[in-house]
Amino acid sequence: MDRIDVIELIAGARRAKGLKWADIAVKLEKSKEWVTAACLGQMTFSAEQAAALSDLLDLPGEAAAILQTPPIVDHCRRPCPPIR
Repeated sequence: MDRIDVIELIAGARRAKGLKWADIAVKLEKSKEWVTAACLGQMTFSAEQAAALSDLLDLPGEAAAILQTPPIVDHCRRPCPPIR
């Protein structure tokens, strides 16, 4: 399982449960914009956030670990530089 697999699991689970990004944001206590970006693989989750999202969407345990890894910039698999 990689980040792309987790993104697809998140998208499918969100649709299946009828959740909006704003609904997930409330549960994670983050902005809708942050949650959307994070769930689409552009941010790194803390352990607590990854666990909360995994519980909410019934994701496999491996997904939480992947959500805590730095995002990837491109096909070369280079880590994204931090946003300043």
